[in-house]
Amino acid sequence: MFRAITSHSSAQVAMSAANNALRRSGSGSASPKIVGPLASKLKDIRQNTHTNLKLQLQKSLSPMKFEQAGELAEQIEADEPDFEHLHARVEEFVQSNKNDPEIIVSALKYLNSQLMILSAAERHLKANDSPANQSLMHGLKTLIDHATSRGESIIQKLSNTTISPVFTAHPTNFNKPQASAVVLSQLDDIATPHGNAKVCQELWQTQGVRELKPSVQDEANQFSSNIRHLHSSGRNIHKQINQQLSGLPNNLKLSKPLVEAGNWVGGDRDGNPNIDAAVLKDVVKTLSTAAFDYFEQKIGKEKTTQPGSLGNLLSKAGHSESLGLIREKLARTRAHLVGEGPLPIQGDLYLNANELLHDLESLNIGNLDTDDKRIVQEKLDLLKLDADSIGFHGASTDIRQNSAMNEKTVGELLRRSGGPRNYESLGELEKQTLLTHLLLDTSKTVLNDAPIDGQIDNPEFDREIALIKSYKTIHDSYGPQALKNCITANTETLSDMLEVMLLLKHAGLADGDGVKMNVVPLIETVDDLHNGPTILNSMLNHPWYRQALQASGNQQQIMVGYSDSNRLDGPLASSWAVYEGTAKMLEVAKQNGVKLHVFHGRGGTEARGSGDSYAQEIKSGNGASLLTGMRQTEQGEEVPAKFGTKIISQSNLADMVGSTLETMATGPDQQLAKYANTMELLAQHARDSYQSLYTNPELPQFFQRSTPIEFVGKSNAGSRPASRANSAEGSLVLDKLRAIPWVGAWYQSGSAMPAFFGTGSALKNFVDQSTDTNTTPAQRTEQLQTMYREWPFFKSFVDRTATALQKADMQIAQQYAKLAPAKSQGVFEKIKNEYELTKEMILNIKQTNDLMDHNPVDAEILTVKKPLTQAAHAMQIGLLKAHQQAGPEIQNKLVEPIVMSMQAISSSNRFG
Repeated sequence: MFRAITSHSSAQVAMSAANNALRRSGSGSASPKIVGPLASKLKDIRQNTHTNLKLQLQKSLSPMKFEQAGELAEQIEADEPDFEHLHARVEEFVQSNKNDPEIIVSALKYLNSQLMILSAAERHLKANDSPANQSLMHGLKTLIDHATSRGESIIQKLSNTTISPVFTAHPTNFNKPQASAVVLSQLDDIATPHGNAKVCQELWQTQGVRELKPSVQDEANQFSSNIRHLHSSGRNIHKQINQQLSGLPNNLKLSKPLVEAGNWVGGDRDGNPNIDAAVLKDVVKTLSTAAFDYFEQKIGKEKTTQPGSLGNLLSKAGHSESLGLIREKLARTRAHLVGEGPLPIQGDLYLNANELLHDLESLNIGNLDTDDKRIVQEKLDLLKLDADSIGFHGASTDIRQNSAMNEKTVGELLRRSGGPRNYESLGELEKQTLLTHLLLDTSKTVLNDAPIDGQIDNPEFDREIALIKSYKTIHDSYGPQALKNCITANTETLSDMLEVMLLLKHAGLADGDGVKMNVVPLIETVDDLHNGPTILNSMLNHPWYRQALQASGNQQQIMVGYSDSNRLDGPLASSWAVYEGTAKMLEVAKQNGVKLHVFHGRGGTEARGSGDSYAQEIKSGNGASLLTGMRQTEQGEEVPAKFGTKIISQSNLADMVGSTLETMATGPDQQLAKYANTMELLAQHARDSYQSLYTNPELPQFFQRSTPIEFVGKSNAGSRPASRANSAEGSLVLDKLRAIPWVGAWYQSGSAMPAFFGTGSALKNFVDQSTDTNTTPAQRTEQLQTMYREWPFFKSFVDRTATALQKADMQIAQQYAKLAPAKSQGVFEKIKNEYELTKEMILNIKQTNDLMDHNPVDAEILTVKKPLTQAAHAMQIGLLKAHQQAGPEIQNKLVEPIVMSMQAISSSNRFG
């Protein structure tokens, strides 16, 4: 069926592509020519991969089927096929093979393999092409220069700073981990003919739909290698910083670690029924195993013969026997904490990693020469930082639960303790009064969590309270660093925080001497972000909590969310609410004499706050918000993408740390007060515009029919359910949807709507507003252009929006829209019109005709991937249409290829 396309002359194909390009104003800027070295290398890899994957197609299919699939692959390999022609032919291809979709599955394996390889190679080439320490050294130099000019201690500044990537298992990791590992483990050879052929063969045999949902323990095991890469990268960061500091007066060095690994796997209980006390303990064991592997590798017996290693030099100093005893003690400690053998373990144990370090530091090295002494000391200095950051816990696991569940748990705890039976229905002030009384009570009153006589079983409560009480056990075994943060999702009131404090007190982790875990509000919606300063002020002025906080270091962590704020109110209102709300909470903390540590809950796409790089995300921030460092979530697919190899991990972590140090040096945002009123006007209009779409009664049906939303849960992308209960009599209830599938489904269907809707209308309204008689539209346009040039926050938002517009394609989105009922087509017209308006306004503000002028390298990379991405969309559209038209038997057969089409699109452009 594809022979017709091959009979066209090259002139006809070129003319068709040119005519199609003229029609496609709704697909970002025109595709740039590929002239850059990185994109050129990727194009070569694409061509080699195409050849090798065609061989795999040939091996897996009958000659007749291969003829069809091979012709499709050749058409896709064209530089930029006409999408309308491609869509029509792919639809025919799907319709003719839907009863036996083997060939469809093979075609999708071809597409996804190409896109997996190209995306991984892109990250690898970028990491290799940019020196890993360039961003780090620039950021450190900026911080040193600013500290010196102000007479501040650079060591004190660095000691107050902690930077933490936090790995989450949010369900966006569509590809099998084994398939991702095949590509990541062979990136050095992927551009060579033999290496590329080997990867293609192994990937073909490995990839496909994940047969089962991963367990929480599976996710911990999958991330274990990424945690190990982060350990190694963190040590390298500390080493490079110490080398620079040693050149300053007084031979300075870090006194505490700058980098710490964070983790949500096993601790993120918000909507994940698969997590209980046993699961949490197993995950902590897995992370602890990585820590013991790290320290055993640093002082292992094999190091004795490695010249210049710590083990070699200490043996040279005559301590071979002592090192052997230290290794034996470390092995006993490992067996005690993570081993499967019977207890007790005979012999003494290390209580923590600092005791291990103390034993090493106590070894006399006076007989070594000066250079060897210096090397030993440098290695011990780094190991001291490792002991503080990695410890025996490996990574600090955050606990997250939503406020509604905490309220239910406290209510049941009070009922079992003879308290009010109607706690959940009490007013806010009544709750605060009761909880405050219980927190301030020093009479050793014990709340009772055992069931009382005649009470019906409450397994949900029993499970929750067992999990909460396990925190103390984990602290006692692995140290308080193992579980540092207790995060409350959907924080709306002070009582939400007081409930957590009471539960921690009940677990033995909070008293008048301090709180052993950070009580962290997660503030997510625009309304809650506006109310965030009030909530924070109430916390910091609560008598019991303020005393406990002072005893625990007087630093308060907050988490700001980019997900629900975007889902409910759109990208511009969300971005401004996070930025402004954080600034106001910083002011509240300052007024109360408390340091604030900000945790950013970003996703993987532009809609949920992700930029082109850490530099774009962090340098757009308020320097005042980084004075204690920062934390940031890395979800699902983003974890192996950013930390999947040592080289990629080192490059990304250096960018994260360097950008943080550089931006914190600049101090408070000097443009915020100047432009706050303008942003308030823009945000309010953008929110109203977005709400007009979000509340459109036709939107749920349009969304359900024109996107692959119903297949997200069938992808087995994560242990956590992909959505809450979200249907009523077969209809989608948008308010019950999670942000990740909401955003991801719009990206899958070509429009990327949550990344721009409302922005163009707000910008246009600001320029055209008739109420401002003091300025003209031209002057207001110039103001926006000035904001773009001189305000990093606004520039980052505009550039992030531009990138999303470039990735979106309204011609593709229109084909998805046709899958929805005719009466809901007005929804697509609104989206398309807003896209065109946003594009026009963004280009005016940037004063360019090129959406991607801020990142020409990525523009070329998108061009390299474009034929494959278009084909994946065409396949998905055809499959969704066939699924809608088919009976149950054929529908079941089409689930696998539909999920595979989702894999391919997310491999190209990420998911949520």
